[in-house]
Amino acid sequence: MIFTQTLFWFSVAALAYHLAGYPLIIAILTRFRKRYNPTPEETAEFPRVTILCPARNEEDVIEAKITSFLELDYPHDRLNMIVISDDSEDATNEIVSRYQDQRVELVIQKPRQGKQSAHNLVLPRLDCDYVFSTDANSIFAPDALKLLVARMRSDSRLALVSGELRLTPGEGGKSGEGLYWRYESWLKKLDSDFHSIIGANGSIFLIRRDLFQRVDPQSVDDFERVLTVLKNGFLAAYEPQANVFEEETESARQEIARKIRIITPQWFVLERNLALLNPFRYPATSFQLVSHKLLRWLFFVFVLTGFLASAFLLQIRFYRVIFLLQCLIYGLGVLGLILQARGKRPPFFYLPAYLVGMIWSSLVAFVRYLQRKKTATWNPVR
Repeated sequence: MIFTQTLFWFSVAALAYHLAGYPLIIAILTRFRKRYNPTPEETAEFPRVTILCPARNEEDVIEAKITSFLELDYPHDRLNMIVISDDSEDATNEIVSRYQDQRVELVIQKPRQGKQSAHNLVLPRLDCDYVFSTDANSIFAPDALKLLVARMRSDSRLALVSGELRLTPGEGGKSGEGLYWRYESWLKKLDSDFHSIIGANGSIFLIRRDLFQRVDPQSVDDFERVLTVLKNGFLAAYEPQANVFEEETESARQEIARKIRIITPQWFVLERNLALLNPFRYPATSFQLVSHKLLRWLFFVFVLTGFLASAFLLQIRFYRVIFLLQCLIYGLGVLGLILQARGKRPPFFYLPAYLVGMIWSSLVAFVRYLQRKKTATWNPVR
């Protein structure tokens, strides 16, 4: 019984540390540090920037994306965009072609190979100071690029700056993703103030051209490029005032597929960058990687051990209550996923469904990593 109780409280402590303890620690450590005050940079010599926008069957959003690019408050002669169509089968190519006389270039990747291969494909075309990586469905705020550039130039140690993704409710309803992103954005700001972010936002980040290198086709762009920056002795920052906007996924079921696709290759990225877990060589980075990333990917382990431990302690009233509460929450989550599959979205089920979906996603992703399953292509959940 002592072992089971110890296992239960260890599981609770691990979950509590990841969700609240770690943020509290770095919030305390950075409380009295000087904060960066974002102001769009006004200078006679703006750096040259190339925006990379991979797209796969994005006919519904690509024109709005290009329009937001054209409306960016940045000198036109210092900015261009390359749309890499990943063998799109809809009208994406035709729509992009209409704008090729407006600083927009279309590159078609055949056969379909995925986002990272698309980035690798256009590397020889990148004659610029910075690369701006984005997604086709993420709409730029007009001042986004100026804010990223200003933050980059505020500190010579910076080689990457990530902006913030702001979610707007989709037509079909909410998935719980919005609450997760608010938490993740808050945590990114704390990470940035403490030392460095350890994961960028794939829909909006600016990186030095010399560090925008060829990556594994199965990589996760916004994670591995940050680790590359850190291994080269630079830092990555978070600029919450630089925004892009996209619709929230309509159900937790959509988010499950996306999370599995993202988390699985992140395990392989970490495997290729194990040196960053060395606390003697990279003390701050290793602390952040374990606390922010590893514990999140292993969230399902502590949920399962806590649940099973409380199930073996039902003879004690406290643990019996805890076990029943867990059954209620997870039961509501499973029911919420079933209802969403049938087109019903009762508001009370959003968060339990999202929680169960994330636990399941991290479990499936870990199993796929152990099975060495890789994938380089993606299908938009829109």
